[in-house]
Amino acid sequence: MPYGQWRLITIILLIIYACIGQTSLALADEKNPSHIFMWSVQGAKSTVFILGSMHVFEEGSYPLDARIEKAYNTCPRVVFEADPAAAGTQEIRDMMLKLGTYSEGRTLKKEISTTTYAMLKERVAADNLTMEQFDRFKPWFAALSVAAIELKKLGFTAEYGLDSYFYRKALTDKKERIFLETAAQQLELLANAFPGHEEDLLKQALEEMTVLAKDTSAMEQAWKTGDAVRMETFTQKSLKEFPEVEKKLFAERNKAWTTHISRFLTQKGDVFIVVGAGHLVGKDGVLELLKTKGFKVVQQ
Repeated sequence: MPYGQWRLITIILLIIYACIGQTSLALADEKNPSHIFMWSVQGAKSTVFILGSMHVFEEGSYPLDARIEKAYNTCPRVVFEADPAAAGTQEIRDMMLKLGTYSEGRTLKKEISTTTYAMLKERVAADNLTMEQFDRFKPWFAALSVAAIELKKLGFTAEYGLDSYFYRKALTDKKERIFLETAAQQLELLANAFPGHEEDLLKQALEEMTVLAKDTSAMEQAWKTGDAVRMETFTQKSLKEFPEVEKKLFAERNKAWTTHISRFLTQKGDVFIVVGAGHLVGKDGVLELLKTKGFKVVQQ
């Protein structure tokens, strides 16, 4: 499968990372779905609710389904992938500069093909930006930046992401907040996830701009109707021929998170967990891993 058909950049921004589909299935009723993208897991001393997150979302997606808000309200502890507030710290800004940009003497133009550079230049001009703003970016960071700009034009921003929404609520409600990873860990993972494929990632991001609205809409609709099968189709199609990325960004992290969740289930006090929707689906997803540990997992 050509790299440009994977839609990996859309998957990353929407449902993999908090720090930053061609199927033609019948559509369910978004207003009154029989299921939502949330599951409950019953433990010996508590119940854990796991909400699959869209890390960037539309303002119009709120208010959320009452079942989600009810689950949140019953839980004294709220768990996130990482602390959203950390993304704005000087430490993370410095780290992003170090990992995402070239040092003196190296530029994007020197590091990628003239064809890919010309594609980027055309896209940048269409967004009323200048190449000077991009020329020190490494390809992976340029790819994410281009996609984020386009998603923002479609109305999808981190401000309205489910992580940000529940983080603000948890702060206001003075609930205990727990983080599975640090923002620094997430950023380093992302920066090192595509060895030898960074230019391919950038080229793919530029090529998929023409179908970004369609892909984003399809994934949003799968989330709103609790369609885990369709969401799995998106993620598996994106990662099918990129096993090293699947291992780093999904399998290893899912296994670690499952260990944390299993521990929560032995402690008193219900827990509300918000992690990227892509981490919940598939044979190596958090839900299946919990089932293999003997827990009963029920979609809400």
